[in-house]
Formats: sequence, structure tokens, C-alpha cells
Amino acid sequence: MKAKYQKVEDFFIEKINKGILKAGDKLPPEITISAKYGYSRMTVNKAMKDLEKQGYVTRIAGRGTFVKEKSVLRLLTDNISFSDIIKQQRMTPGSTLISYNLLPSSKVPSATEFETPINKFHHTVRLRTGDDKPIAITEDYLNADLITNIDFNLLTTSLYSYLKKLKLPVIQNFVEIKAVRATKEQQKALNLDVDFLLMTLANADTITASNQRVPLGVFVSYYNPDFYTYRFNEAQQ
Repeated sequence: MKAKYQKVEDFFIEKINKGILKAGDKLPPEITISAKYGYSRMTVNKAMKDLEKQGYVTRIAGRGTFVKEKSVLRLLTDNISFSDIIKQQRMTPGSTLISYNLLPSSKVPSATEFETPINKFHHTVRLRTGDDKPIAITEDYLNADLITNIDFNLLTTSLYSYLKKLKLPVIQNFVEIKAVRATKEQQKALNLDVDFLLMTLANADTITASNQRVPLGVFVSYYNPDFYTYRFNEAQQ
């Protein structure tokens, strides 16, 4: 049986998910919710705090509790696909291929850090969305010596799923995160009100069918900072 505060959470989560409560809408005061459902102020307050932690609402001192624009929260320890993260946030993921070309390793960031030299990379640029809202632009550089042919139809969904079909697990060597200046093209594609992005760069290996560890590629993502947040969970140190 669910606790009382969870019932309060479920009530508002359902209204938010159904669109009855929209981004920017103000929730009733805690004292009003308490009187309506017969729960203590402490129970309602805990529910509001949990809704804020889950990203459903934002609480502003002196003003009240408001429904928050949907955003994506990712732990630094996560090693799952963008699509799966979007699904976890109760949104529908989308992917549109913007461009593709074949690049020499000299044009690929951090390619020189692979122990095994790579001649060429498949370079794809994709717009990633959640509920049709632009959230990120991803640039993937896949080892063309390893993946000789690339199926563009599969890249309209999840790259991780594509690599899984090829039986190539992703083994991250390192991940860098930093803020960078957005180009005019990125600002336009992501509908940015700011001129900077949250950038991640991951250098990854894989294990082949012959049980050899070889370079897989480099994965660069540019996120709209208003809709994407990284969090470090101390419990996972």
C-alpha cells in the first residue's frame, strides 16, 4: 500500500503527464492541498519536495510551486543511450540525421589517444529530441576500419541499439564535460536562448567477436543546458 505522500505525488504526476497541468502552471498552496485531501502539511510538503527532486515542479520561495518544463537528468555514472535516458524522463525520443561524411583521423577529436591507429571514421551529425523538442546535437565518429558499412536507417533511433545489433559493446575510456560556445547553426537547430552549450566527449573501445579490444569511436554531444543536466551521485563513488 502506498504512503500518503506518494498518493499526493501520483495525483499531480498524472495531471502533469496528461497535460491537465502544463509547464508554468501554479499548484495550489500546501495548506489547500492538505485541507482538500485530509493529509498533514508535513505529508504534502514531503510530496512537493519529492516532485521537485523528480523534476516535475520547481518551488520558488514566496511565490509557490510551479510545474516545470520537462528536462533530462543524467548521472555521471550512467552508460546508457540517449534514447533510454529520454524514455526514463517520460518522453518520446527522436533522432534526425543532419549529415554524414567519411573523415581521416586527423579531423577527429581525441583520435590520437587510441592505442591502435585508425585510418578513417564514419562521421554522423544528428538532432536528438524528446517529445519533438530539440535537446541535443550528437556527433558520432565510428571506426570505419571496424564498421565498414553503416546503416543510416538504424541511426534514426538509438546508436547504442545499432551497435548492439552489430554485437559491439561500448567500453568508455574517458568522458569529458565542459561548457562551449554554440555556433549559429547549433543555436538555430536547438532553439537556444543562450549562446553556450553543455558538451560531452567520450572516447570508447569495444570487444569484437574474436574477443579483441579495439577502438570503437569518439562520441561528442552538445546539449541545451536548459533541458539537460548531469549529476554526480556520491553514493556511487
